[in-house]
Amino acid sequence: MTDAGDQDGFTKDDAVRDVVRGAGVVYIGLVLEMGLAFVAQRFAAVHLSVGGFGNLISGTALLDVGAVLAGLGFASGLARYLPRVTRAQQRPLAKYALALVLPASFVVSIPIVVFADVIATNLFGEPGLDTSLRVFGAAIPFAALMNLGIGGTRGLKISRFRVYVKNILHPGARFALIMVAVVVGANQVGFAAGYTVPFVLAGLLAVTLFWRNLPDESDTRGARQVFPEFLRYSLPFTVSGLSSFVYRSLDIFLLLYFVGNRAVGAYGVAYAFARLVAMFSTAFSFLSTPVSSQLENQNQVSEAISVQTTIARWITIVTIGALIPMVAFAGDFLRLIYRPAYASAAPTLVVLVIGFALKNVLLTHGPILEALGKSKLAAFNTTSAAVVNLGANLLLIPQYGAYGAAVATTLSFVVLSVLPTLEVRYYTGETTLSTPVFGPIAVAVPISLAAVPVFQRVPSTLLWTLGVSGAFALTYAIAVVVVLGFTPTDVMVARSIEDKFGLSLGPLDAVLRRFS
Repeated sequence: MTDAGDQDGFTKDDAVRDVVRGAGVVYIGLVLEMGLAFVAQRFAAVHLSVGGFGNLISGTALLDVGAVLAGLGFASGLARYLPRVTRAQQRPLAKYALALVLPASFVVSIPIVVFADVIATNLFGEPGLDTSLRVFGAAIPFAALMNLGIGGTRGLKISRFRVYVKNILHPGARFALIMVAVVVGANQVGFAAGYTVPFVLAGLLAVTLFWRNLPDESDTRGARQVFPEFLRYSLPFTVSGLSSFVYRSLDIFLLLYFVGNRAVGAYGVAYAFARLVAMFSTAFSFLSTPVSSQLENQNQVSEAISVQTTIARWITIVTIGALIPMVAFAGDFLRLIYRPAYASAAPTLVVLVIGFALKNVLLTHGPILEALGKSKLAAFNTTSAAVVNLGANLLLIPQYGAYGAAVATTLSFVVLSVLPTLEVRYYTGETTLSTPVFGPIAVAVPISLAAVPVFQRVPSTLLWTLGVSGAFALTYAIAVVVVLGFTPTDVMVARSIEDKFGLSLGPLDAVLRRFS
């Protein structure tokens, strides 16, 4: 099954370089995506009523679960199997995946579009929700195609296509359409269209880019032999995806049912802002699965874990730099960036930011499980997190509203993160949690305590809040370098970037040598 010519000689340093190269490209795209998406969401939240924005958030949640059902887990399957099969088997394998996802997406989409008014009125008691359900339901096939195309290019290890589709076209089109909706004074339908039309464009482009970059060779017989294994591996990710939806978005529907669309709007703002922390792990993890799979295929599991340990260390540092200011200034960020009506969601934001931070660091074990082919375990993990989330939401939302939903989400993140950690330890005897990860956490404690009095005296303006947040992150980064220094992998990456782009680090070279 393995194309040996493509795989031999792949080392830990090669893996780190691939991940860093992919992370650099993806991170640039993520910054652009987050910026455009954040501004678009901010305008939607300000120009719609809190309840109207809640309906918009509910529609996006529906789109998410529909895309998961329609995708059949094939995006994850392509990410794992394309690096493992021969070049001639890649195109027919992609063809089989596309041939199944397309009809599945229409099976999911059509009933939602047809019965949107029944769902909105009889299930949620919000007749005005039917418009969002109908518009977002119609976009499900294109969202499924987008995920499939991105999963395929991920398997081909072409990270720039994800940037083109998910980080530039999709948020750029959303931003442009939301701005049009603001200018013309559109109602909820206009804003819903601004959110869904980009899925149409992004889905078509993602599949086109994926298809055009597949090898021209076609070993249909070999692909047919691989496909049953591919199917067995992929389908559990549908369960994983549904379970992921439960711990990520079911609280939207439960809030809508128990409390109302205003609570959904407030929670949606807090969740979207807290999710900014997740971009750090997203950037590094994009190529983690394929390179870990490649190392595992060469019986280099320890090397794969070593790569993930390095990634976990980097993620820990950048996450802490964002976490502390977001917790300290939660109310100010919501009040200044959105409007005072959302400031009451500050406790919700604090809990969610902590949950995303834990998930960032611990889920570096996920690519190892995928590389080991433990897709059923991944499904078990997400299902366990979903069960915890559902139970906690049912218990907490009726009494505590959005804050209860945030606590339930964070509890599910803990389950989702701890289980893979234990499983990787069980199967390999190793874990990414070690001194390189715990060191930056230890350094953060005194720095954060010293910063508290400063935070309390900061004037309540956006410029001051952002400035002090940036100053904290820079101070913490310098402290990590001074106290812990650079690891050999850090030095290797810096030298690789220097050689590849013909750059000179200048004064930073002395810092690198001094603290190596």
